[in-house]
Amino acid sequence: MTGGSLYYSPKKVCQIIVACCTLHNLALRRQVPFLQEDGPEGGLVVVVEPVVSEEEEAEEEDIDNRNNVIQQYFQ
Repeated sequence: MTGGSLYYSPKKVCQIIVACCTLHNLALRRQVPFLQEDGPEGGLVVVVEPVVSEEEEAEEEDIDNRNNVIQQYFQ
């Protein structure tokens, strides 16, 4: 336990969060299966959540907007 303090500076924590969000979005876009640890006998279960291709254009615009906000406020 950290006792409520961060292991890293606030700037580094923001960079870590942005990196995690970016990796998450990339995994969703490439349809990387999620692994869950609640399978039979404690094994892993692969869960595939498909990305709806009809929404890709709107999603691209949302990603561009988000990246602009990140550039403006966090870098």
